[in-house]
Amino acid sequence: MIRELHFPTPIYILDIKDQNLNIQGKYLLDIYSYEISKNKHKINQYCYHHDIDINVNIDTFTEDYFNKLIRATEHKKENIGWITSGSDSYYTQLGIVVTDTFRPGFHKDNSNWGAMFQLHKLNHCKGNPSRLKKNLHLVDYPPHPVKIHGPMSAIMMTTMSSMEKIGICEDWTRYTMLIDEDWSLSALKNNLWNVWVPDVFHSHPNRRHLRISNNKWEAEAHAGLLKKWGFDTDGAYTQGVSIPISELREQYAGTNVPWSSYRNSYEWEYLDD
Repeated sequence: MIRELHFPTPIYILDIKDQNLNIQGKYLLDIYSYEISKNKHKINQYCYHHDIDINVNIDTFTEDYFNKLIRATEHKKENIGWITSGSDSYYTQLGIVVTDTFRPGFHKDNSNWGAMFQLHKLNHCKGNPSRLKKNLHLVDYPPHPVKIHGPMSAIMMTTMSSMEKIGICEDWTRYTMLIDEDWSLSALKNNLWNVWVPDVFHSHPNRRHLRISNNKWEAEAHAGLLKKWGFDTDGAYTQGVSIPISELREQYAGTNVPWSSYRNSYEWEYLDD
């Protein structure tokens, strides 16, 4: 279950590729918590991904992928929750103005999903792949690692010491729906920063339009999120949250949870700020 990747800095990958794929539900999610607890004495970095086999992605990682992520953030590791890299496939290959790297958070421009973060100058290219192709020079990457609300779970990495603060995987459904949102919020509540390293890339080929089924158990996952956090998250709400922003800020004052609510997604706050 815990698999070591042999880099100069050991990385331990938790995956389910060797398990009976009929295993579902609470037991499957308990596997994550059990394996982390059992092996925490030997884990420095923990990497979570929502695909069955990380090898699906690893062939097109930036060279020296994991060590580049670690080197970019090592000096701030005591303050960091989740770390992620970038994926540009949607806008460079599929002609779609969207990033599948980040949760939208509570940013002021949450309603402009798709044309957020580094794609904030490409709103006029939505629904027009040929126009997007001609305007890729407008992609606005930050020059250094930046703080984010949280990553989507194509790949997200943390230290074991931060994982112990963040906590175990919730078992709201028979699937990993909204686990990335919950774990991102848990990091922020513990005053850790989630970070994007913009010059390191992964490939995420499990495209939604190629799936046999769509997202699973969304209603149940949102119900679990609401019960735990006192709010739901969705693009239909103002700034992506079901309670007033003022209430969010008051309820989670003194934590990093409301951090994104004060800024647009592309108003970068650098890790070293």
